[in-house]
Amino acid sequence: MSLYPYAARFPVVRSFPQSGRPRAEVLSEIEAMSEVEDSPYHEGRISGSIYSGDEAHYAFLNEVFGHYSHANVLQRDMYPSATRFEGEIIAMTADILHAPAVAGEGACGVLTSGGTESLMNPLLVYREWGRARGITQPNVVLPVTAHPALDKGAHYFGIELRKATVTNQFVADMESVRSLVDTNTVALVGSAGSYPHGVVDPISELSALALDRGINLHVDGCLGAFILAWGEDLGYPVPVFDFRLPGVTSISADTHKYGFGLKGSSVLLYRSADLRRLQYFIVPDWPGGLYTSPGMSGSRSGGIIAAAWAAMVTLGREGYVAIAADIFRTAAELRSVIETHDELRLLGHSFFNVAFTTTEDSGLDIFHVNDFLVSRRWRLNGLQRPAAVHFCITRPNTQPGVIDRFADDLTQAIDYARERVGTPAKSGAFYAGDVSREQIESGMAWWLDATQALPPA
Repeated sequence: MSLYPYAARFPVVRSFPQSGRPRAEVLSEIEAMSEVEDSPYHEGRISGSIYSGDEAHYAFLNEVFGHYSHANVLQRDMYPSATRFEGEIIAMTADILHAPAVAGEGACGVLTSGGTESLMNPLLVYREWGRARGITQPNVVLPVTAHPALDKGAHYFGIELRKATVTNQFVADMESVRSLVDTNTVALVGSAGSYPHGVVDPISELSALALDRGINLHVDGCLGAFILAWGEDLGYPVPVFDFRLPGVTSISADTHKYGFGLKGSSVLLYRSADLRRLQYFIVPDWPGGLYTSPGMSGSRSGGIIAAAWAAMVTLGREGYVAIAADIFRTAAELRSVIETHDELRLLGHSFFNVAFTTTEDSGLDIFHVNDFLVSRRWRLNGLQRPAAVHFCITRPNTQPGVIDRFADDLTQAIDYARERVGTPAKSGAFYAGDVSREQIESGMAWWLDATQALPPA
């Protein structure tokens, strides 16, 4: 597989075209590419990424999107429907995450473009919160497993990140967390669940620590909030991670993941409007008029917001719970499959995102195991420290027969790895997915070279 696989099949655009191409011709190319790229998820072989997989659901959302695809919700006087959609999305999310509802003082939120923005905004808020208290060199304490979008935000906003170790269950080690908190700490962060291992950090203990030290606590539920929220209804022992814990001051939850909206939407909730106000940006005296924005984005697509709202109100609580039941069940089946192999071990305990590696005694390389699975069109996510992979269960993976096929291929993958002890694997731990080291290196070199404006011929 090449990082630019279509160069030999379709014309490469190397300069701005003088004349436009026929729409039918362009649509034909797009349909051909999307059909090839979507086929593995239709078979249930993709970890994460495709959260619904219901083509009728997507067709409906695309129809909704079409009514607002041209709309910029920055202009609310033209599109007041966006205020309805946004307010109701926030209200529904606040409901399932048990946000306090006190008139004039209760929880509130914003919509963002995705998990990265929903993690960066609270860092800005907590920096500003600290400045109001005389903290000029703020730090935030979080486990090493926290999402790197937090590193990105800290880099942008001049915040020191202090990274705590994790336990043998890959959740934040509270002794380590406590040792890193000082008078310049403005916030703690915990995941529910973490991207690498899908586990829920000890949010109740983090909450108690935040209250004790008079600081903030952000819960990164970007990946897990819209699936873990239903666990209690289904009888699973999901730890409490939401606003029921009094120290939690903000939560992020991606509607474009287990919220089953279209890509590019996320919810960021705050315990109080006073906190949310700190992320607003206002320029009152610009010649173009009073400029205000609630977050980092300016122009935003009305179609994305309308589609997220439509997904939530058409599925309803019953629909989400039914899908969650299938996902929890499938994840448990996957864990059972992995546990049948002495050569493998599970990392932590997750209800939806199952991470595993090889045992030291086996002498096997987990990435050899992954190489074979890739050859069978499975796309797992590579991890490091320790080297591992995870299979994040989504709705397409719950189809009948998928876990049985994975079990058969996993057995063969272990045999494949055993035959290749001592040789380098092709795959590795890349957030981009299952591509080889050579592909990553060549692709990054091309991407980072600012003088190389064209794809390889």
